[in-house]
Amino acid sequence: MKTKILIGVMMVLLVGCEGASPPTGASVSFAWSYRAGDYVRGRPAVRDGVVYVGADDNVLHAMNADTGESIWRYQTADNVTSLPAVSGSAVYFGSWDGAVYAVDAGRGTLRWRYETDGWVTASPVIGDGVLYVGSHDGSFYALAAEDGDPVWRYETGGRIEAGASLAGDLAFVGSADNDLYALDVTRGALQWRYRTGGDVVAAPAVAAGTVYVGSVDRKFYALDAATGQLLWAFEAEYGIESSPVVTDGIVYVGANDGRLYALRAQDGHLVWQYRAKDTVRAALAVWGPLVFAGSDDGYLYGLDRETGSLVWSYRTGGAIVTGPVVAGEQLFAGSTDRRLHAFSLGLE
Repeated sequence: MKTKILIGVMMVLLVGCEGASPPTGASVSFAWSYRAGDYVRGRPAVRDGVVYVGADDNVLHAMNADTGESIWRYQTADNVTSLPAVSGSAVYFGSWDGAVYAVDAGRGTLRWRYETDGWVTASPVIGDGVLYVGSHDGSFYALAAEDGDPVWRYETGGRIEAGASLAGDLAFVGSADNDLYALDVTRGALQWRYRTGGDVVAAPAVAAGTVYVGSVDRKFYALDAATGQLLWAFEAEYGIESSPVVTDGIVYVGANDGRLYALRAQDGHLVWQYRAKDTVRAALAVWGPLVFAGSDDGYLYGLDRETGSLVWSYRTGGAIVTGPVVAGEQLFAGSTDRRLHAFSLGLE
């Protein structure tokens, strides 16, 4: 199967597209799909022509980014749904078996493993040789990336489901105790915490001194990164479990009301919204004139960044519960149809 949609130069052929076309054409074409042994609920990471993605078959899969051919598989004892972090020659990820793993990126062999007391669904992040990752045991861990030795540990009041964001000397992480935490990266000391009205189960985004994060209390918050002071809040109809992306002064975020929102980063003013057929809990990806989002309805959507008009869509055979990823001129998205779907992107 191979499909190709032209955006811009053939705008009249696109469903639900209005407004001015991009100054140059763009194309999205199906490239390949890779079948895992169970749901692909992990978000992929791409480095040096290799895609790394976890699945509910308890495996972290490594495959050729151009062909989808399997390179190696690393087996854990439970589901792998965290976005891997690739740094140097190692791949770092968590498993529902409660462990954080460091695996050789080229051979798929274990370098080290660190045990927590709960599922690790959060995506690790790395800064200055330290790996930061949360666990469902409620703790946020700082581990030496080289050998997994603990540097410090901070205990929140609830499970940590999503990854953290690093900016300057702070790590920002949400917890199911309703709070967003700002922690000093060197010692793990609390700098500030902001209480929302519900679980914070999405990774925050940081841009221009502002932290953006959603909560299942239906609100999306913009906070001063240095102090935690509320700058503005936007309210959706249902909870927000999607991790935002910020670019060119616009924040894009999905919500459980099935909507994808584009908000002005400065003040939270609604620029546009698009409604999918089901929950948009997945993280988003921006490329060229498009923003990509997946939904529980099984569709991968490509929307015009300026207008929110639908200009491309692709239906998988299951829900897309973690976000698509753009790497160079490629787009990748996992689905509960047990496949990782790959697409080629191009400007014409």
